[in-house]
Amino acid sequence: MRISRLRIENFRSIRNVDIELGQTTVFIGPNNAGKTAILDAVRIVLTRRWGQRGTGFTEHDVHRPDQGGDPRTLPPVAITLALEEPQAGAWDADMVASLEDIMAVLPDGRSILSLRVTCSWNAETEAFDPAWQFLDAAGQPMPERRRAINLTGFFGYLPIFWLGALRDAANEFTPRSAHWGRLLRSVRIPDELEAEALQILSDLDARIVAADPRLNQIADQIGEATRVAVGEGPGAARVNTLPVAVEDMLQRTGVVIRNEELRPWLPLSHHGQGLQSLAVIFLFQAAVLQQLAEADRPGVEAVFAIEEPEAHLHPQAARTLWDRVEALSGQKLMTTHSPYFVQHVPLRDLRIVRLRGGQTEVASLPRHVVSDLPWNNSLDGFVRGQAGQVFFKDIATGRVAARSWFTEAMAENLIRLYCADADAAAKTEGVNRLRHDCRTLPTADDEAELGFHCRRVRGEIFFARHWLLVEGVTEYLLAHALGKALEWPLDAHGVAVVDFQQSGSAGIYPALAEAFRIPWHMVVDGDAESVKFKKQIVDRGFRENELAGRFVSLPAPNSLEDQLIADGHLQLLREILAAIGSDSALICPEAEIRSRLKNKKTGYMGMLSLRVAADRGLAERMPQALVNVITTLRDGAA
Repeated sequence: MRISRLRIENFRSIRNVDIELGQTTVFIGPNNAGKTAILDAVRIVLTRRWGQRGTGFTEHDVHRPDQGGDPRTLPPVAITLALEEPQAGAWDADMVASLEDIMAVLPDGRSILSLRVTCSWNAETEAFDPAWQFLDAAGQPMPERRRAINLTGFFGYLPIFWLGALRDAANEFTPRSAHWGRLLRSVRIPDELEAEALQILSDLDARIVAADPRLNQIADQIGEATRVAVGEGPGAARVNTLPVAVEDMLQRTGVVIRNEELRPWLPLSHHGQGLQSLAVIFLFQAAVLQQLAEADRPGVEAVFAIEEPEAHLHPQAARTLWDRVEALSGQKLMTTHSPYFVQHVPLRDLRIVRLRGGQTEVASLPRHVVSDLPWNNSLDGFVRGQAGQVFFKDIATGRVAARSWFTEAMAENLIRLYCADADAAAKTEGVNRLRHDCRTLPTADDEAELGFHCRRVRGEIFFARHWLLVEGVTEYLLAHALGKALEWPLDAHGVAVVDFQQSGSAGIYPALAEAFRIPWHMVVDGDAESVKFKKQIVDRGFRENELAGRFVSLPAPNSLEDQLIADGHLQLLREILAAIGSDSALICPEAEIRSRLKNKKTGYMGMLSLRVAADRGLAERMPQALVNVITTLRDGAA
């Protein structure tokens, strides 16, 4: 049993968001955009006992659209967790029976459990009072039956474990800490071993005390305190240099680590922050596994809310950490600022969090798209073939759904299944609309390709505010040089330049940008390749009007090198080629210059981009298609 949907209303920077959650969900985005608020919403709901005054939220948690808003009169905070059974009968039968009073059944036979927690101003108590309700399948409050019993049972089946970004090993590895202290308290020593250990400690302690008479003298002096305090005969005191009980020994348990075999063992606090932070994460994992093992209850699935697991880690460690965190046996909700960590996160598990107009919004790749096309008998045979990888019947609505984009040829095959219908024209439009809506859904091949290019090599693009898509490394270098020369550095303003030919097909990046609500532009050469690139985007399901102003090409039939020469930079290019080793470039024919430029793209552009970055006049004479896009972005952001 895990959380499938989370709806948050009027909480901190969040006006209204509805988020689909998977087994692992990773929230990324700029600082102070609302990532922590999302995790806190889940944490507050799952760690409070509602109905007790003073628990839950505060007035500062109420969403305030402007400075003058009074939290007492604003709409209340509302957080709704929905837990849907993946398939009918998938949940543990004993758990379902235990929680049957608060569960509902969906039309397709699956169980659903929804909990809504609210917080609003109570004029009578003059306080912000929390309240909670379980909801039926229609989202309406259930009758209040066995409320406390069912709430306690619900918490028991959905324990939450939270790990904040500010991890202090000095605090976490103390006997009073939640995780370390719990682990120490769970340790059990056999009676025989305990007796033997205590005898050894007693003998050793006596030898240490006897080694210096001053220790016994100190004890005798302290023993006189009993005469003064009690008023009777003198008591006694003894100096103990070692623990007198196994419990005391365990309470003093610490962690020592060495980096290499020849290095000394040192306390954890004497190591770097990265190692300390990582140790806290593994302590967290060990404590959780211990607690779940103690529970040993069928149906229990933990929720892990972890902020910035990569904190203080170098890139290689951040990449490796994903495997450890993802392996936790429960539902994982995480935030991160690390592109190295993101590189290994499946695209459908990413949620991009932004703050726009003072309100948090969340964007993600949809799992599938449901159309308004009714399912008919012909579709049963249709999906037995290759089409079954794309289309399926949505159980809840009985309509056609698609889990990835599909080609125009496949769309035509789908249209034929409705050609005998009285409203065949409307069905044709429905298929075309579905294809357009599915343009943001990657196929398995897309994800495999992007798994290497887009995420493994360029994970940071998902943190960008705008994508500038160019063909190759020469355009990549020139774009950054133009940004610097035009006093609008692209990195500083959140613009990621993506050389898509080296990182996947032209069609997938606009699709991802649309899904994640990232504005984009694409600048390509004016040669035959530009026609191919545009076709890839249109084949994806984009309409021509959606490309206007965003897909830009150099004048036909020019490549970048042709355009540089057409713009009057032939002599400059000759000098650059000569400087990087082509001495005859100063006198050879122009056709030879074009050939050499195309054979030494990174060589000549490496030097040209340095000159462009340092000379605004030269920058403004670069190919206008690229200059215009950057100035448009600059002026639009001003």
